[in-house]
Amino acid sequence: MKMKYLSIISLITLLLTNQSVVAQDNYDELIMLVRKEKVDSLRIKLIQTHLDRAIRKSDTLNIANAYFILSNLDPTKKNSYSDSIIAFTKNKNYFKFPSGGYLEKGNINFEQGDYAEALGFYVKASEAAKKSGNDRLHLSAKFNIGLLKNMSGDREGAQTIFAEYVEFLEENPNYINKYNYNPGLFALADSYIHTKNLKLAETTIDKGITATLKTRDSTVYSYILVTSGIHQYLLKNYQKAIDSLHKGKRLIQQFDSLETRIATCDYYIGRSYRVLGDQEKSIYYFKKTDTILRKTKDVIPEIINVYDYLRTYAKTKNDYELQLEYINTQLELDSIRHANQVYLTRNITKKYDAAELKSEKERLLKQFEKDTFLKDNTINFLIILSIILVLIAVYSFRKNYLNKIRFQKLLEQQKKPKTKQPELIKNIDNTLVKKEDIDIPDEVIQTVLHKLHDFEDKNQFAKKHYTLNSLAKELNTNSAYLSKIINVYKNVNFANYLNNLRIDFAVDQLSTNKSLRSYTIQAIAEEVGFKNAQSFSSAFHKKTGIYPSYFIKHINN
Repeated sequence: MKMKYLSIISLITLLLTNQSVVAQDNYDELIMLVRKEKVDSLRIKLIQTHLDRAIRKSDTLNIANAYFILSNLDPTKKNSYSDSIIAFTKNKNYFKFPSGGYLEKGNINFEQGDYAEALGFYVKASEAAKKSGNDRLHLSAKFNIGLLKNMSGDREGAQTIFAEYVEFLEENPNYINKYNYNPGLFALADSYIHTKNLKLAETTIDKGITATLKTRDSTVYSYILVTSGIHQYLLKNYQKAIDSLHKGKRLIQQFDSLETRIATCDYYIGRSYRVLGDQEKSIYYFKKTDTILRKTKDVIPEIINVYDYLRTYAKTKNDYELQLEYINTQLELDSIRHANQVYLTRNITKKYDAAELKSEKERLLKQFEKDTFLKDNTINFLIILSIILVLIAVYSFRKNYLNKIRFQKLLEQQKKPKTKQPELIKNIDNTLVKKEDIDIPDEVIQTVLHKLHDFEDKNQFAKKHYTLNSLAKELNTNSAYLSKIINVYKNVNFANYLNNLRIDFAVDQLSTNKSLRSYTIQAIAEEVGFKNAQSFSSAFHKKTGIYPSYFIKHINN
């Protein structure tokens, strides 16, 4: 979540403070002098003196060192100092620079919400660090690109990066400090939360709490507390979730003035109270979330559907003006989120993933060139790579082609006039064998089928979450009879029977109701009777072969 990552990306840069350089420099000397001086203004004056001396000598490496230290002593000028680092070292190949300057610029733009610029600088930092052989700085840049992958919705890709980052540090304990290991654990735990890997999330959260308490890292500790609260919410331990979220929120407020970092806390506190049945407190925290989002226009993808809850609340109050206000706010924030996700999805692949592949390809080619016996293998490798790329392209084309066919088939089915079932099933003699198999009286079968017809005709399946027992009770029969009748006369089990009805209803509503298409997948799922977006998407894909997001996108076009 962005609210948590804003400080972390700045902390990651401090990896540089423990790094050595290939060329001789005065970085360690300057750090020792800074630590001896207790007054910040005198520290700045001291480094400025060394900077002037380095400029007179045209000593670009130590100019960069001085600017880097100044950027941490005076954060208000961090942007201009980072520009200076890049200007003096962009054509050099120092161990720390220009990659350190690019990383700083990326962090600055990330904090300002300019993800496009941040991505560009992170890619440059990654390439420069790889070129100078600075593995740790390269991994730090990659870590921040993982944060952007999160923003783009590529949770699994981000999780792979975070896991690699933590693994690298644990395998190289001499590199570990609280500025790199603690944020890494937090990011990994958070990614496990979003991919619903709750067991690994719990293990990583426990590890993060231990590490942050040991190092007295109150900043990352507060973030992990919030993650723990979300974890408890997903485990349905709602009171524990509220306690952890409140505690994390109070800690964050002590050192962090950016309101966007509080929004996620309020959102999950609101959701917890909602499940506990405290409508008043739930709406109170949802409104606090809304206030922050409106003020900052800072889109936190996970909590945009707060407006689904607020809209429902306004609807119960018959406040049409407030409903429209929430819809407009959600549409505005969704458009910002969509623009960010589209840009990041396209450009992470184009600027970073492609660059990584290109770099890997170049490394392999150089390795092959060192040994003349492997030249033929190089050719074979490239041929195989080309074949794989072609196969991937064919697979993607085929997948898109099939999706289009399935989409058109759905539309054609919607255009066909729907045949009404008979109001009463009068004769089941032609299915006598089936009747004997299930051993249920004819009149009972007729009555249940008639009631099922009414159940389907009135779209009751979309109104609440039915179980076999609850529907049997509503139809004045028993669950065993109902299960057998549905299995024989509907040719599906009870779960698929409900899901098929709801998916057909969803397709029909999305085809005819334009306003429904602007809802989130979660909201649409609830409208047609599903508990959550994941079960809805899975059932939709199982029945139609495409996902609801694809259907909505193409029907809008």
